[in-house]
Amino acid sequence: MTVRRRVRLSFGVLCALTLSGAAAYAFRPHNKAPGARAAWMSISSQKTGQDYYLDAAEDGAVTVRNATKTSIVTRRGKIAQRLAKDLFREIDSSDLISAQGAMASKLVFYKGETLKISAYVSGELKVVNAPLDNYGEAFAYAFNEVKKAAGRLPADEKLRGFLVAEQITGMELEEYRLNASRTGETKDMETYDILKTPDLLKSVKQPLRLIPLESEADMKMIQDFITTRRLYGLMKLFYLPSTRGTFKCRVLDASGRR
Repeated sequence: MTVRRRVRLSFGVLCALTLSGAAAYAFRPHNKAPGARAAWMSISSQKTGQDYYLDAAEDGAVTVRNATKTSIVTRRGKIAQRLAKDLFREIDSSDLISAQGAMASKLVFYKGETLKISAYVSGELKVVNAPLDNYGEAFAYAFNEVKKAAGRLPADEKLRGFLVAEQITGMELEEYRLNASRTGETKDMETYDILKTPDLLKSVKQPLRLIPLESEADMKMIQDFITTRRLYGLMKLFYLPSTRGTFKCRVLDASGRR
C-alpha cells in the first residue's frame, strides 16, 4: 500500500469517527446544557399582576417578555457580556439554587415577588422557585443590572409568539389522563415523533423556557401537530404525552394588549 493510499484511508477513518461522534451527541438528555450556557427565569407578583420573563446567555444574548395587566412587550438583543457573566457567577455561588427547590413548599401563602429560575449548574438543570429576597443581595444586584440593560433594548415587533412546556405530575397528571382518554391522544410519543416539529422538541428538552416562534409558519406547524396527533387541548393550551414525561404546553403572545 502506498503512502498516499494510507493517508487517504486515515482521512476517511477520521471523517467517519467525526460524523459518528456528531450523531452520538445529537440528542442530549433534557437535563444537560445544549450549546451555549443559558438560564431562564420569571418574576411574578400577585399584587401588581406583572409577569416578567428573562432569558440570558453567558455571551450577553437576552430575551425579555414583560406582561402587565394591560400590555405585553418583548425585547431581544445583546447586553454587555460582563453583566451576563456577573449574573452567572452569582448563579454558580448560590446555595439556594444548588438546593434545587428547597423553598418551593413555603410559597403557598406568600404574596410578594417570587423568582422561578432554571439554570445549568455543573451541566445539570436546576429549577428553583422562591421569594426574590431569598436569593441574596449579590444575586439581586446582578439580576437587576441585567434587567435594566435588557430594558433598554428595542421592542421586537416581528416575533409572533413563544412556546413553553411544563412537565406535569401527581393530581394534575391524573386529571389530564382522565380528560384526554375521552377525546384526545394519550399514548406516549417517542422523540423521533416530535423531531419534525423543532420548536416543540426544544420546549420539551428545556422545560419552562420560552421558545421563540418567529413566523406564522412556525405557529401553523404547532397547530398542525396538535391536529394530526389529536392532542388534548387547543392552540393556546395543549398537552403532550411523551417518553420524557407529560407536558402542558402553552403558546404565548410576544406583544400586544392583554
